[in-house]
Amino acid sequence: MLDATPTALVVATDAENRWATPEQRERERRALLEAIREEVRSQGADIGHDYLDFLVAVHVWGADSYELANFTDDELVPAIGRLAAGRHDAESSAWQQELRSQLETARAAHDDVKVVLGRMKLGNPKVRLAEELWPLLRTKFEREWTAGEPVTPVVKLIADVRRIYHRISGIRAMVVPDRFDA
Repeated sequence: MLDATPTALVVATDAENRWATPEQRERERRALLEAIREEVRSQGADIGHDYLDFLVAVHVWGADSYELANFTDDELVPAIGRLAAGRHDAESSAWQQELRSQLETARAAHDDVKVVLGRMKLGNPKVRLAEELWPLLRTKFEREWTAGEPVTPVVKLIADVRRIYHRISGIRAMVVPDRFDA
């Protein structure tokens, strides 16, 4: 018997590179399963296939990158605009319309938001963009969590991770109502 609580591995990523297709994601997941199984065996134990299969999950946001999957244009435009603060054209309606057009093009092509940032001559300030979007994401999370209706992909991911946690630990958190079990 292992004298430790099992650990789940959840990979959350954009559908790109080695995670681009369902087949590639499954191949990567299976490689992770085998690496874990080998490590457990090297410690003199074994782990059942069904249980290990449950402990390793791969999530993507769909065809879009994280930012485009989790935020609307109406949410992204002001945040990206704040990144461009100080540029003389960034507050103009023409610049904002061009940004909206670039976001629309990126969504249609399933490009990463960094493509939009580059075309708008902002470089690649994805970390700064994440910082700008954090308060909005927190508000979305609180609203969707309280309503018990996750719609935003990252909020759905959190609900899935919470289900995994409950199954592993055998307890139900009392702090936040559990409305995502349907």
